[in-house]
Amino acid sequence: MDKYKETLVNIESGEFSINELVSILILVVSKIDIDTVSGMATTLGKTRRGIEKSKRFMKIFIGKQIFAINGLRESSLPF
Repeated sequence: MDKYKETLVNIESGEFSINELVSILILVVSKIDIDTVSGMATTLGKTRRGIEKSKRFMKIFIGKQIFAINGLRESSLPF
């Protein structure tokens, strides 16, 4: 199994502690361009509605907040 799959399986099966998961999350967030929809709109000089409707940004929910990921199109992930 390659390292990517192994890491995902380990996360899903509970192999990591909460501290390790938070460390992974902090590292991942530092490597991708992710922000709230409003924050992304402000940064890029676009409207909130434009970011919400655009298929050029992947949108995900974290808690009760919607985040936009710049550089990853809608439906380009396998899940």
